[in-house]
Amino acid sequence: MLKLLSMAMVITACIAAAQITVNVATTLRVTDTLQLAAPVSGSTNKNVVWKVNGIIGGNSIVGTISLSGLYAAPAIVPNPASVTVSAVSQADSSKSSSTPVTIVSCAPVPKGIVSWWPGERGPQDFSGNNRGVLQGGVTFVPVKVALGFNFNGSTGYIDVPDSTSLHSIAKTVSVEMWAMPKTIPASIGWAYLYSRRNPLTSESFSVYILSDGTLGILLRTSSSTTQTGSKFESVPGIVKFGKLQHLAATADTNTSIVRAYVNGSAVSLVNVFGPSSFSGTFSPVTHLYIGRREDVNVEGVAGAGYYPGLIDEASLYAVALTQSQIQSIVNAGINGKCR
Repeated sequence: MLKLLSMAMVITACIAAAQITVNVATTLRVTDTLQLAAPVSGSTNKNVVWKVNGIIGGNSIVGTISLSGLYAAPAIVPNPASVTVSAVSQADSSKSSSTPVTIVSCAPVPKGIVSWWPGERGPQDFSGNNRGVLQGGVTFVPVKVALGFNFNGSTGYIDVPDSTSLHSIAKTVSVEMWAMPKTIPASIGWAYLYSRRNPLTSESFSVYILSDGTLGILLRTSSSTTQTGSKFESVPGIVKFGKLQHLAATADTNTSIVRAYVNGSAVSLVNVFGPSSFSGTFSPVTHLYIGRREDVNVEGVAGAGYYPGLIDEASLYAVALTQSQIQSIVNAGINGKCR
């Protein structure tokens, strides 16, 4: 369902004089649903007949609507993209109300998705069962696809409990999200968007930003000869502070390839630490954080890597997404991924 969308359709069925109230237009993504209400006044018969473009109950082309007023947008954007949903009073067929609904496209959810944290007033997982726990200074504000997370950069993060589905991510992984980071103090040096690791013990797969706008990926697999694993980083300035952008990172141990993308475009990475090649499986760890690296009591403020700024539609996959899949999400813009 489209985030935070609510609407009521009012039919005034006064026998003496016709009064019709038409709602403001609304927009739905393909396959989204919208609950409409059509209260009837002036008659003991409160029932209505629902229509879409004049068709009782609608159809697969323009969308369907149930007897209770639940409208389901079609799977493909119709032509024209705007349809009219109406309710007609059974007590007096001359009394009706209607509202236009515009259907827009969204990005197909790539196969292999494990978790999807949209940031809709909570840390719920839209795709799986890995609901997060809000910690410290995290609020909700409009970001890209309606609301998203706002991290204060000092105490706020999301703690995602360990699970079987997280451990299913063994050889391929992707993380993608919309992000608007605030400036990271040089004294701290970095901020972690996504962290899958056990502090002081082992790394697995993490994505971070340096204070100079470098985008970095840290991973460790069963072939790694170091506890820290390997780091791959872009040139400085790739990530823009104070601007909303789509960031993505992927890794495939079968091919020993790690990739990063900004707004759907591939970013060159350089191996700056540890082995340049890797294989096997990602190191088994039990912590997953969004918005920080670790607790501040482990290695101090700098080691904690708290993220200052906005994150929206954070998603985790057990596959290495292709550039075309990532570009599709970017192109969908405010419509986001299909639900």
